[in-house]
Amino acid sequence: MIALYIEISRFSSFIGHLHPLLVHLPIGILCFVFVLSLLSSEKRELLKLAFSYGILASALSALAACVAGYILAQSGEYDADLVMKHQWTGIATCILCFAAYFITPYRRLLIWITCGTMAVAGHLGGTITHGEGYMFSSENNAPSEKEILIEKALPESEKKQETADSVTPATEVFLYRDQISPILQSKCYACHSNIKMKGGLRLDSEKYIRKGGKNGAVLTSGDPEKSPLYAHLILPLEDDLHMPPKGKKQPSIQEIQLIHNWIKNGSPFGGIIPSEKEIRTIVSTLPVLIPQEINIDASDLSNQEEKKSTKPIPAADPASIETIKKLGLIATPIQEGSNGLSINFVNIKQYDKSMLEELTNLKDQIINLRMSNQAINDNDLQKLIPFKNLRYLQIEKSKITDEGMDVIAKINSLEQLNLYGTNITDKGLDKLQSSTNLKVLYLWKTNTTVEGISKLKKALPSIKIESGNFEFTKVDTSKK
Repeated sequence: MIALYIEISRFSSFIGHLHPLLVHLPIGILCFVFVLSLLSSEKRELLKLAFSYGILASALSALAACVAGYILAQSGEYDADLVMKHQWTGIATCILCFAAYFITPYRRLLIWITCGTMAVAGHLGGTITHGEGYMFSSENNAPSEKEILIEKALPESEKKQETADSVTPATEVFLYRDQISPILQSKCYACHSNIKMKGGLRLDSEKYIRKGGKNGAVLTSGDPEKSPLYAHLILPLEDDLHMPPKGKKQPSIQEIQLIHNWIKNGSPFGGIIPSEKEIRTIVSTLPVLIPQEINIDASDLSNQEEKKSTKPIPAADPASIETIKKLGLIATPIQEGSNGLSINFVNIKQYDKSMLEELTNLKDQIINLRMSNQAINDNDLQKLIPFKNLRYLQIEKSKITDEGMDVIAKINSLEQLNLYGTNITDKGLDKLQSSTNLKVLYLWKTNTTVEGISKLKKALPSIKIESGNFEFTKVDTSKK
């Protein structure tokens, strides 16, 4: 009985989620019918059958959209008052469609009234989906990297002018109000506000952010990695938990950095008056976000496949791909029509060495290999030496040490390497000096030093190294 109830609930949910698809049918058909209604009486008479069937089709599709919409509204994840308005204008549109079909003497007038009602219902639906003011809102309200913490303590020149009787306090810094809230508003409010509360979560005020949603808290002050508000932002785009969902406008690297930094510094919602030392700490601790998926230019890879290898990359053995998929690995083409593969360990909860052994059957096809957060060690890397087309290797937060760099140096095709969160030191960097094809290296949260990085840059002048050490220009607060 319980199983039957679950199946009915799933089916009901499926029908409800058809609403965004179904609702476009009556809109499109009614627009067509509206155009016909503007024609002269002679032309309308010639198209009488199409006119009539168009009205009937719009009425039936509107009815289907109303049913699906009603079921979707029962989830309780939307503003009740707004849903009620949208619901009744939608139902009115459906009724007017049927009226226009059956009451032929007033058909044109009813069609015009129907289209007006439909426009109101559509606007309300857009507000539910995209938030208030969606038609004229700016999609990029968040500050750029150079705008981080523009309010600072008073400059030294002004401090010297202060007397003992009159001391002007340092300027307050509003991290949440001025930096975080605009990001949440532009990227999250459409699904997590008073209008729409997906997962029971609202992010439009301190009260609701601290409360969390149906799945628990989204904020752990001081620990970004344990805060879904941040952690879900850096999941792979295809991950079901990635936020915002695939297809929605994604936050920039700078915006994600700001959220990370805000949580790391205790998630202050009010203003703070930091000392000059604290200001430097807040600004300088902005991390270089290590992307969970290195952005790869697919067209560039396509052009390089012929240049990098004397022979075209052969097609992979379907049986080998099926085998690694059964192990939980994700295998996708680098781009449509290419034999090059991208392999992802993101779904692997418990790493096993046999997984790498199975990948050797695809050694000629693998171009991008992501083994982030896996218990791989230096010995495991030995299996990668035959991967002659491997150009992108992500082994962040693994057990790799300096000894593993001996193996990495033997992978001549490697262009990008992610070592974030590993125990690599300057000794390991020295071993990479022979990797002349290496273009990008991520070293955030490693044991490397500025001296070691500088030495590698001298050996490989064209390499780009991201280590998390930024130099910020001090803001001139004397300017208004």
